[in-house]
Amino acid sequence: MTSTRPDITPSHGAIRAKYAVFLTFFLCGFVFASWAARIPLVMSIFSINSTQMGLFFLCAAAGSLTALIIAGWITSRFSSAFTVMLSALVFSLGMGSVAVSALLPSQWLLGGGLFIFGFGFSLCDVAMNLEGTQVEQRLGYTIMPKLHACFSFGTVTGAACGALLEFLQVGFTLPLLPLLPLLPLLLLVIGAAVLLLWCSRRYLSAGTRYHVVEHTENQPQNNPFAAWLEWRTLAIGFTVLATSLLEGAAFDWLPLGVVTGFTLDGVEPAGWMGSMTLALFVAAMTSMRWFGGLLIDKYGRVVVLRICTVLSITGLMIFGFSPNLSMALPGILLWGVGCALGFPVGMSAAADEPRHAASRIAVVVVIGYCSLLTGPPLLGFLANAFGVKNALLLLVIPLCISLLLVSKLRVVAPVKEATEKG
Repeated sequence: MTSTRPDITPSHGAIRAKYAVFLTFFLCGFVFASWAARIPLVMSIFSINSTQMGLFFLCAAAGSLTALIIAGWITSRFSSAFTVMLSALVFSLGMGSVAVSALLPSQWLLGGGLFIFGFGFSLCDVAMNLEGTQVEQRLGYTIMPKLHACFSFGTVTGAACGALLEFLQVGFTLPLLPLLPLLPLLLLVIGAAVLLLWCSRRYLSAGTRYHVVEHTENQPQNNPFAAWLEWRTLAIGFTVLATSLLEGAAFDWLPLGVVTGFTLDGVEPAGWMGSMTLALFVAAMTSMRWFGGLLIDKYGRVVVLRICTVLSITGLMIFGFSPNLSMALPGILLWGVGCALGFPVGMSAAADEPRHAASRIAVVVVIGYCSLLTGPPLLGFLANAFGVKNALLLLVIPLCISLLLVSKLRVVAPVKEATEKG
């Protein structure tokens, strides 16, 4: 088997692909937040409570997990562009099913639509991260943190659009218009999908990547599931797990921890203060992702990630041991800055050897998302027993372990293979 990399790549092709991937990340964040902002409307249409809605969330999570498991196989056999196009069509179909379920109404169709939506969204997630790492390698400088910052910008924009739709929603009593409350959401998702199709046409062509051109009897085709047995890939995955757990815990528990765990001038903080501290966390995290690539290019992945991990540990301890909210705010800032780069840099590290990049990225994404989705709910049991602040302090443990594993994210030169005949 021979791997080749073209000697000359038109620079404008890589630059065009860079902007296309930036827009892809933005659109995916936009789609996700647009849906999240309309969840209260869906609950109102179906007259369901939070517990019942949680079961429908499990449908979306099941679809996401299914996609993540097979994403390595799909992306190792098809191009990133094709996978993004396919996933855009799939999650549009899923959101269309959700909209139609409100018209019937049908809870079975709602659950099925969310499963399809979750499947398409996660498949797109793996493909766009893979494309991002390939573009990063062609450009010769770090862009993955900025790409994930674009996802955050997309979520802010999508949430704002969702809030506007919620503000302008049409009453449910109008005849022949029961679908209208979810129709704007469907149109937003379809519009984003169309833009994703346009973006994918500007991705790197196969001729600009490392790619396999020949198989021999002594070199069987790659097994995308073999990455689960690689120590370096699992070490990268655990590093991503720790930072994803930290990020997910902030979104789920930081506002409650602020309201229940602190006083401000001797008074328990108002609910809006909890939301404001979450906004502070997101701002710190997004800012670090936007500018962190420059630090990585100058000092290297390992040095920057070690510093970020130490900042996360320091921030958590300041937050956990501060007697009042004013003293805890610097800790929240350090918390956000410290956990910003783990996920995007983990994607870059998993793709160092492009021939196995698809399967390795899929493994890291599965580990990261499982911790992001399941870790914070499990943290709730500890919060119930020991309090939210004390439960959050326990996150220092996986961070300390990841600090020992950061060296595994050191840049690895791609393996160039050749087949000798004769």
